[in-house]
Amino acid sequence: MSSTTTTSTPPTGGMTYTSGRKDAVWTATTPYSTYPTFPKLDKDIETKVVIVGAGMAGISTAYELVMRGVEVCLIDAREVTAGETGRTSGHLSGFLGSRWGDIIKTHGLSNAKMIYESHHYAINRIGEIAEKHGIECDYERLPAWIMVDVPSTDPDYEKRNDLGKEPGAFEEMGVKDRVDYVENATLGPYKGALLKVEGQAQFHPIKYLHGLLNHLNQHHSHLFSCYTNTRMRSHKTTKDGMIEVETEGSLPPTPQPGSSTKGHSIRAKTLVMATNVPLNAIDLITKNHYYRTYCIATPIPSSSAPSHLLYTNSDPYIYVRTTPHPSSPDKKLLIVGGEDHKTGIQSAEDYAKKFSNLTSWTKRFFPEASSEVEYAWSGQVVEANDNIAYIGRDSILGDNIFVATGDCGNGLTHGAIASKILADEITSADKKGTGDSECEGWAEVYSPSRKPSLRTIPEVIKENITQVSKYARAVNVDVADIEEIPRCSGAVLHGGWKKLGKPVAVYKDEKGDVRSFSAICPHAGGIVAWNSVEGSWDCPVHGSRFDGGTGKCVFGPSNRGLGVEDDEAKAAVEGEVSG
Repeated sequence: MSSTTTTSTPPTGGMTYTSGRKDAVWTATTPYSTYPTFPKLDKDIETKVVIVGAGMAGISTAYELVMRGVEVCLIDAREVTAGETGRTSGHLSGFLGSRWGDIIKTHGLSNAKMIYESHHYAINRIGEIAEKHGIECDYERLPAWIMVDVPSTDPDYEKRNDLGKEPGAFEEMGVKDRVDYVENATLGPYKGALLKVEGQAQFHPIKYLHGLLNHLNQHHSHLFSCYTNTRMRSHKTTKDGMIEVETEGSLPPTPQPGSSTKGHSIRAKTLVMATNVPLNAIDLITKNHYYRTYCIATPIPSSSAPSHLLYTNSDPYIYVRTTPHPSSPDKKLLIVGGEDHKTGIQSAEDYAKKFSNLTSWTKRFFPEASSEVEYAWSGQVVEANDNIAYIGRDSILGDNIFVATGDCGNGLTHGAIASKILADEITSADKKGTGDSECEGWAEVYSPSRKPSLRTIPEVIKENITQVSKYARAVNVDVADIEEIPRCSGAVLHGGWKKLGKPVAVYKDEKGDVRSFSAICPHAGGIVAWNSVEGSWDCPVHGSRFDGGTGKCVFGPSNRGLGVEDDEAKAAVEGEVSG
């Protein structure tokens, strides 16, 4: 199975429309040239609610607030849906990375019931909104099948097979009719346990969110405004209790690491940070862990395409769905994802293996699939330490500042859940709950200020030790000389005496010209690593990512790019040349 991916070239250079060099499958039907466009903020403004981040959580929250008559200003550092929403697989799952039995043990039965209900609310809500506004987004309700993906004859089979415990957990939550356990199932080459879960769905996330934006822009412009290429630099609470968001201005003629001129300000009563990782919130940043996940899309005859979502219990795990083929009605695109790993710790060789592993698995389970992979891409996953997102007020940030982070690979359903919780919290006089009987208690369950479960503390310690250990890259560089760097690639070098030994991130373009950036992440001082799949500099400490050719930040928690170290890098930053 070969890997010949197509591309829909962004209208401008750099990672403006997406956070990687590999296009996701969604660009087959929604190329970047069709994205809704909005102006850059060019003046100081005031509004009721300012939302930072135009992805699933941010756009959904803007929609829910505007529908309640609340004035909203939505901003994004790049274009709309340019973050991880556009790089998901489009699954809408009512179950999480952990088994529901484990969630009951971690969060308690009452909370587990609310977590379950909230995800099914999200799945239904997305379908309701799409139908209400006539948004054609390939929304489809499907069951999900989960298999162990270890032969029943394997010595580890019994140890790995925890699926038989799930019907009991579903019975405890009062939804036993939504799950079925089959002990001896046959699925392609697989023979073993299979768990069938009803009430799941899939959709085209970009079509859906662009439909919401177009609806808000066309029918509610008196309450809704949106500004893109408008990066939030900082926020503060003023003496009159308002929140003032300062945006980033243009770089000065001779930029220094981390420098920028002052941009414009947005005064609002409420701030929502829906940016995957909130800015200036170290308490939440350290409670999250950061991973890369991979996807391929290959044609398969419609008659051979699965009519269900599929997940494996393997390590690394696999997830599967289909989407309509853009040019062949008798075919579908089979999307196969997985192969997750911690951000910023892979070698160039390991990156290449991720896609080959997925293609090999696909050929084994779906021999009818085409030998050509049309799309292959990766995305970022932010894992909360107890497997559910942090949504709502953060007691450290302040009463009128809300966040949505820690999506655990369920960012689409968590984004819809966030829109409900945040809209209720912002518009409700009762700050202790949502004020909605259907959703009463959700705010407390998802609270960013919730205390960690004793069951998760050992894993949190392990994850943080791993993250801190990555500071050792300050002395462990990738190559000794620029000549060792291939064209259209990057590597970290020792900066030499002129740089006082500080590591330098060097990118070599297709002409052989080089650009040098500081290899030190502006957020917490981690040493970035080259991501050979997406052409980016990735920080292994807290997951910040930067455009390989310009050093521009494409994923937080950093809110600024890598410092420039030479004139070529300076020209790339000023001209946003991608290379």
